[in-house]
Amino acid sequence: MTGAIWAVAVLAFLSSTVATIGNFAMARDFPDLTKSEASNVMADFLLDSSVALRYMQYKMMTNIFYIQSLVLWAALGLLVAYKFLLSPSA
Repeated sequence: MTGAIWAVAVLAFLSSTVATIGNFAMARDFPDLTKSEASNVMADFLLDSSVALRYMQYKMMTNIFYIQSLVLWAALGLLVAYKFLLSPSA
């Protein structure tokens, strides 16, 4: 059980780190793109524009790792709660 907790904790930390790096990369590469413009990025750029494609790739991968980290942190919380609250003390 302790090994599972450590494994999930490491994976959750790594997923959060990659999502954070993705957010920093988006902020660095698209500094003039505000939040309201980000939702309409396809209206501003052509579909085959390399800038729009790179933005969509950054956004998609950042969102994937962000959601993955949320699931892993929740799983970690459940594992820790089970270990300390519900498991019989031996």
